[in-house]
Amino acid sequence: MNYKTHIYDSYRSAFKGEGTEEQLQFAASKVRPVLVPWVVGMDRSARVLDLGCGAGELLRVLDDLGFRNLGGCDLSAEQIAIAAKRFPNVQVANLFAFLEAQPENSVDLITIFDVVEHLGPQSTFDLMALIVTRLAPGGRLIVHLPNGLSPFVGHVFWSDMTHEWCLTPQSAQTLCTLFGLMDFAAVEHLGTGSDAKGQLRALAWRGMRTLFRGMNFIETGNFGGTVWTRNFAFKADKPTAS
Repeated sequence: MNYKTHIYDSYRSAFKGEGTEEQLQFAASKVRPVLVPWVVGMDRSARVLDLGCGAGELLRVLDDLGFRNLGGCDLSAEQIAIAAKRFPNVQVANLFAFLEAQPENSVDLITIFDVVEHLGPQSTFDLMALIVTRLAPGGRLIVHLPNGLSPFVGHVFWSDMTHEWCLTPQSAQTLCTLFGLMDFAAVEHLGTGSDAKGQLRALAWRGMRTLFRGMNFIETGNFGGTVWTRNFAFKADKPTAS
């Protein structure tokens, strides 16, 4: 049996719990700060596809923000069974087959959270080539994944046996540029809440980031960027039609 298939068959029950309402709300709250700034002002009737949608955590955020045209896919039947209770337009499918079935230039927003690291270089390149044909002019891609620049990335990367590679903000920008996507931006994902504890952690992280940049400067002569958390997110846009 293929090891990935064996893991994905029980991915929810073995690694993420039963998918209670409390668990799903907590997971959604963790990704919300990354997503919200990049969908401000977007038409709420925009067509959105979440590739590797899991139990629908990201779709919950988008639904709460007022998006009405939501769909997605995941290899895990366990996870789709949970997501489908709230989002009928999700299906168990390979993301390549799922995207290929969509009309060209038909999707306004594609989200891919915690998937790219499972694909490897060639599959990621193949996926990007497909994405740019399915995004509508002016459409947006938002991706979340482990950060190869982080000193702590090993905790994320090696904790899942299905991970194959990870990017840095710089290599993610190169990838987007190669496929003609523009207006690239990358942000840290610290995962802090808005309470006092979360604010204190965010403040302390600013000091840690300064330390990492200083260490990088000592070794290389440059500060090496500002995105140092073990996970990060990036967005890029398909140019509008001329």
